[in-house]
Amino acid sequence: KNFGGFLGSEMWAQIFNEAEIQGNDRLRDVLLQGDCDFETAYSTVMTGNFSEEDKNIMKRVVERAYKNLDDTIKDWVFNDDNPYPVNWYGWGKLTNLFVGQGNIKGLFFTLNQDIFIERRNGHRPPGAPLFTQELYNGHCRDFTPDKFVTLPKEDAVAKAEQAFKDHAGLAYIKLHGSYGWKSSDGSNQMVIGKNKSELIEKEPLLKWYFDLFQKVVAEGGKKILIIGYGFGDQHINQVLVDGVKNHGLQVYVISTRAPADLKQHFERGGHFYAREIMNGLRGYFPYQLKEIFPGNQEETVHYKKIQEALLRT
Repeated sequence: KNFGGFLGSEMWAQIFNEAEIQGNDRLRDVLLQGDCDFETAYSTVMTGNFSEEDKNIMKRVVERAYKNLDDTIKDWVFNDDNPYPVNWYGWGKLTNLFVGQGNIKGLFFTLNQDIFIERRNGHRPPGAPLFTQELYNGHCRDFTPDKFVTLPKEDAVAKAEQAFKDHAGLAYIKLHGSYGWKSSDGSNQMVIGKNKSELIEKEPLLKWYFDLFQKVVAEGGKKILIIGYGFGDQHINQVLVDGVKNHGLQVYVISTRAPADLKQHFERGGHFYAREIMNGLRGYFPYQLKEIFPGNQEETVHYKKIQEALLRT
């Protein structure tokens, strides 16, 4: 969203407004249920008693929504005329705090499935087949299905382990898969919906990614900076809670949500045990990225406080 992309509610609208959805009463009704969450709707259709035609429609409209997202953010550049003036160099200073040294790996875990970071920073998730080279250097303007890649299957873990071992710098791990990835079984792979754990288990590369996330947290004494996560995924929350309770995990959060609202969000029905995460909270920064890294490239008090908190021993 900081770079012109869509929030979850906007993704829902992208999907709901599709002619194929409006022409199908069953799919339209599913999207209108509950909190109008497109991931829940997608999961309901993919795992429920729906026809293959209904499932294919849902797959198509979701893929188009991600295509719209990519088309919206692919041309973002840092300049004075941009309506989303986040200082990219300041962002780089923040991520550099996590690069790691020597044998200590720096890790950038993401739940996002867009390809903005690939386009903007050239990050390539370990073990995943490479997109066309033009994508990583910013010259691939139109990301079409012929540029999609198929994930490895039998040797996926070995490839991921070797790529991770050989990688220097910040390792970019897409825990929920990616737009443009096809599953190792040949189907489109985007792990969305409320049955993420089951979907991850079926995809060797994603299972290795999630195992890595659990392993890193369980090593103990780690700090994690969380940006823009709504704490709505049970499998992620359980790892964070285990880290806080048993492994000294220190949690820092950048979010536009007021702290009291987050606490209420956690406590409402337990929210997948997320209220326990509050016990590990060591820093909370209720700002947008453009407030932390403004276009005039000023080093803000907000950033100084974040840096100070993360470097504190």
